Amino acid sequence: MSSSMLAMLQFASLPVLLPGAPATRALLLDPDAPAHLAMTDFRAAPVITTLNNLSIEDVLRQMKLSGARFAFVVGSDQQLIGAVSAHDIQGEKPVHYMLSAAGAQAGGAWRDVQVQHIMEPVANWRVLEFAQVSCMTVAEMAQLLAESGQRYLVVVESAVAARTHQIRGLISAGRVQALLGNAGWTPTVARGMTSVMMRGKAANEPSTNSYA
Repeated sequence: MSSSMLAMLQFASLPVLLPGAPATRALLLDPDAPAHLAMTDFRAAPVITTLNNLSIEDVLRQMKLSGARFAFVVGSDQQLIGAVSAHDIQGEKPVHYMLSAAGAQAGGAWRDVQVQHIMEPVANWRVLEFAQVSCMTVAEMAQLLAESGQRYLVVVESAVAARTHQIRGLISAGRVQALLGNAGWTPTVARGMTSVMMRGKAANEPSTNSYA
């Protein structure tokens, strides 16, 4: 390497933050700001995952420790099979399962409910392409969330393998609302999870800080 190229190197200016650290994320956004600024980008933040056969009690504890309220669910082969949120765990889904024949046979107790019993399977997801997010404003994203009644939108992009997708990010209705501050948007949430504007189902690809 030549001395002229070495001159490109410089000492780091402290502090240096890890990608996705709270101090790297906006506290408020203008409604006309690009929507991707409200997205948890998994190129800069780790993906929270959980096993499908864990009890919801253990997963809720895991979420509290990590500061997340949403986790992607993987099976024993580490393939992505679904997703679960803290709202799913603390809401009516466990009760419905406990009242079912399968739930009664399993013991009928809240602590006996496993993630796989209440998760949203990948096959039921409707996902948002990152290319679409890149063309939207935060206000438009807020409108989409309100009209769809979703708490979370899973964002995907094309993977290396042909005709497959990989998860790129996650958009939380709660975080969008917080980022808009006094912009006057209040979401109407009708369903528990994922996403809308399908451009092909997310592939069963394995995916590996906190997000609301």
